[in-house]
Amino acid sequence: MKIVKMSIAVVLLSLLAVSAARAQDAQQCFKLDGTTDYYFGEIDPNETVEHTFVFINNCSETVEISQARASCGCTAAVLSEKSIAPGGKAEIQVKFTPPRGSRGKVTKTVSLYLQGDDKPHTVIRFSAKIKTDFEVHPAYIQLLGAEVGREISGSVSVKNVTDKELTFSDVSINMTTYADTAGNGRTIAMPLKGVKVSPSTLTLQPGQSADVKVTLTPVFKGQVNGAVRLKTAKNEGIIQVFGVVREAQSTSLRRTEPQGETLMLDSK
Repeated sequence: MKIVKMSIAVVLLSLLAVSAARAQDAQQCFKLDGTTDYYFGEIDPNETVEHTFVFINNCSETVEISQARASCGCTAAVLSEKSIAPGGKAEIQVKFTPPRGSRGKVTKTVSLYLQGDDKPHTVIRFSAKIKTDFEVHPAYIQLLGAEVGREISGSVSVKNVTDKELTFSDVSINMTTYADTAGNGRTIAMPLKGVKVSPSTLTLQPGQSADVKVTLTPVFKGQVNGAVRLKTAKNEGIIQVFGVVREAQSTSLRRTEPQGETLMLDSK
């Protein structure tokens, strides 16, 4: 009985060794014809671009591909075939449409997996610069020092980078709070009410900048997340807003600095 078990174990180990050897060979001889980094250049926010990546099988055996996995839903990766004979080719047609609200440079990936491998054989990276008519600094609004029941605000600067007058017809915000409202340790997501963004519309001359401000008063301890949407005639931008809300601190735990800043002290 022990001999039979040992024989089975030896066979399994041999198969694993053969599989590992083939995978290692494929890493060396099944390669992309060209670079793994591709740049689409400048593209419009609603434009779809595509490029075909070609893999060549220089191995002595057939290579089996399991999948080509894109890093996000904005990318489609279409594989021409999964079984590639020695000397054959496989193509991955990549189509990319910028996610809504994208601006500036974005980078995405497509990972190619071979049959039986958990790790990707090859990771293709491609990038594009999304044309925009405005810039935002900083890129997001972080609400620091947020407390339950205490009004807090944050802002960014929006700049017109075109040579024409730029009008934002709609400046709006949508926020969600993630909190343990029942005190049982279970966090639920709820719309955060009473959030204000100003101004609601905005017109900027070429090169001109203006602040967009978000103001809210948290009701629950937890996290708040959301986004400000800026809509122009051609583009739509998204500014991420986030923060961590803690319980209200006693006023005795705050002291005013000479500069008028508020220093938060741990009650422990």
